[in-house]
Amino acid sequence: MSPGPDGRTSSQLVEKLAEIVGRDRLLTEPEDRYVYSFTGEFATQRRKQPIAVVRPRTEDEGRELARLIESYGARAAWNDVLEDVPEDEDSQVVLLDRDDWVTARNLSAILSELEKEKGEGKGRLRSSSNFPDWFVTNLKSRDGYRIGERPGADDGFCTVQSYFDGVETYSSKGRLILTRGLMADEIEASYRLVDSIYSCTTCGQCYDQLSLMGLEMNNVIVLARREVASRGIEPGHCRIVSGQILADGNPMGMPAEDRSLWYEEAAEEHPFEGNEVLYWTGCSTSYRLPEVVEATTSVLAEAGVDFGLLGEEEGCCGLVLYLMGLWDEAKGNAEQAVAKFRERGVKTLVTGCAGCLYAFKRVYAMLDVPLHVNVLHTSQLIEALVKEGRLRLKESSGRYVWHDPCDLGRHCKIYDPPRNVLKSIPGLELVEPSLSREHALCCGAGGGLMAYDADLSKRIAVSKLKDEIVPMKVEGIVTGCPACIINLRYALEPQEVPVYDLAQLVEMSL
Repeated sequence: MSPGPDGRTSSQLVEKLAEIVGRDRLLTEPEDRYVYSFTGEFATQRRKQPIAVVRPRTEDEGRELARLIESYGARAAWNDVLEDVPEDEDSQVVLLDRDDWVTARNLSAILSELEKEKGEGKGRLRSSSNFPDWFVTNLKSRDGYRIGERPGADDGFCTVQSYFDGVETYSSKGRLILTRGLMADEIEASYRLVDSIYSCTTCGQCYDQLSLMGLEMNNVIVLARREVASRGIEPGHCRIVSGQILADGNPMGMPAEDRSLWYEEAAEEHPFEGNEVLYWTGCSTSYRLPEVVEATTSVLAEAGVDFGLLGEEEGCCGLVLYLMGLWDEAKGNAEQAVAKFRERGVKTLVTGCAGCLYAFKRVYAMLDVPLHVNVLHTSQLIEALVKEGRLRLKESSGRYVWHDPCDLGRHCKIYDPPRNVLKSIPGLELVEPSLSREHALCCGAGGGLMAYDADLSKRIAVSKLKDEIVPMKVEGIVTGCPACIINLRYALEPQEVPVYDLAQLVEMSL
């Protein structure tokens, strides 16, 4: 950098900024500067890489900092101004980062605004007097058209960004940029990059407020993790968990022979012997939520379903291997599971674990391991049993909220079956949070985050409970994912509100 008017240099400027705002509000790491050098729709426009990013608390502070920056001969630019600071400009730049990321609190407002716009667009379509007018109106109503017109909309919503003070490096947009840079060898797989990539819950909500079907950022993040793992620099817990799955058949490292220890009677009474249905319990449910296994087997038995369990021979679906980027291990595990199903003649597989369902229905195909088995979530089977009159549910009472697991909802598009089951319980009142179905907030347990950063995972769950669910004054939270149950229970204060699996609510109503 050329010295400023009085001979001061960029390093002196950075030190002065650190003195004024503190190190926490000054970003100088290569990964941060790389992320902030991209802007525009889905960060496809490149501009001059800044020497630093400073995060002023107010507009007035930003203006004062801009004057200081320019006194050092550098250029100050706000990060949301698309047209300034082209990449080839011969000047040193310090970006001023505005505090305007999408949070859970303003996501509801964004969704309401989009719904209103869609309604107005339909009205304009109906009143169009000629084809050109109709065509242009229809085009403008499309999600892709609207992205460039809505400032910041292409940044997406990120479950964890708020917990890193809104820094873009830990946003969906930032991870997209880091992934692109990693694949193009423009940036090293440093600790900060790895930390950003693995601190994602892979919830898939990033751009969901725009209804951009097919844009699954969660799989982009997992692809980046695969690249990181291929270079042998994945977090240490990945290899530990991988070894435990391969050695013990579960990510917790518990003995395989103890898998059905806590639901021994159910496993002995209902062994799988070529039955119509294989009830796959999953690792977390087997070792940590045996009461869910007991409730599910009780419901299926009451309905006269011909089902069986594998008990200690079940093993792991391997989803966590895929999520951590260990795709070779995940594929090998998937091949073993498929061979197990084939040998036993499994035709229909039912699981109450949203993660296992996602693995069987979608991830195995992505790993090129086809699974020629009908796979259902317990909510789908129970819904069918209720419709067929094979389950007669008794009167109940109380307000309950259904929490949409990311793997069950956004990843497998299953929203109505669990709600229909709850609505079929006489007297039970089902209430919805402000953000539900495809827009439901993640509980923080997904993507392996619970293993990578248990504290962050819990903080996300606490926020969801305190800000969204507890104020609803419900008698219980119902969900269909053991990871969600475990994390929400972990985050709850004693006696605050119980968390149930769907099968438990149904069993209580038999």
